[in-house]
Amino acid sequence: MDAISSYWERLVAWFNASDTPAQLVTTLLVLIAATFATRAATRYYRGKGSGSTEERRTGYLTARNAIVITTMLLMLFIWGGQLRHFALSVAALAAAAAIASKEYVMSALGSLMRATQSTYSVGDVIEINGLKGEVLTIDLFSTVLLEQAPSGLVTGRICRFPNMLLLLNPVRTISAMGTFVLESVRIPLEPGDDIPAAQARLLKAGREVCEPWLQQADVHFRHIEGAYLIALPASEPLAVIEPVDPKRLDIVLRFPCPSNRRLRSGQEILENYYQQVRDEGERQGDQGQGDQGQGG
Repeated sequence: MDAISSYWERLVAWFNASDTPAQLVTTLLVLIAATFATRAATRYYRGKGSGSTEERRTGYLTARNAIVITTMLLMLFIWGGQLRHFALSVAALAAAAAIASKEYVMSALGSLMRATQSTYSVGDVIEINGLKGEVLTIDLFSTVLLEQAPSGLVTGRICRFPNMLLLLNPVRTISAMGTFVLESVRIPLEPGDDIPAAQARLLKAGREVCEPWLQQADVHFRHIEGAYLIALPASEPLAVIEPVDPKRLDIVLRFPCPSNRRLRSGQEILENYYQQVRDEGERQGDQGQGDQGQGG
């Protein structure tokens, strides 16, 4: 009994004489509070009935990152005195670690640049360094994309790239225009083909498919012009000729469409175009048979 009492007295004396035990207890309490706050944020945004998926995901990531940053600041405040004592002794080690972890430092700088310049956010469709997809999550060091093929078709694969790429590569934000965007489809042809007829067919297909939302798209584009002081093209579909090589040229149709149906609109235009080609071929065949019958 005396041994236990003596041990307890020594433990209390050590606890009162040193700041380390109090710092350990405070650190434990901060970590527990951060864990409960993260779980509460997760339950709140998963069960939230209002707002889109992108809005709820953005809110959750913002809350999670705020908890992480607050916890790190509290840790620095709690252990700042001890860290100052070790600052000089670990200076060389810190320099070596900085050199060895320069990718992490550059990724953190890329994340800072994205946050300050609002390069993209959760739910945007971006293209960077050959990767294209919808932004799912963003953290301090990396960004996660739901991959899309060049045509806009979702592949089902998840891509993660380090944020250091933002310092070295341009970022294309495909969905930056909001509700309506400008998309394009192309028809490959040979120089000897009937180029004006193909251009007219593709332009007709674009107008027929885009007719339901042309007026709304034009209003949206004019609003974007006023908000960002930029000049946007008219919302009418436009077909242009684009040479590729001596044996090939493309008819490219630029058209407006809702941002959530880019792939579907492009496919409908192509289906309309090739249906026109088939119909013209059938009419020419029927006309040829009629001429042969009259000649006989």
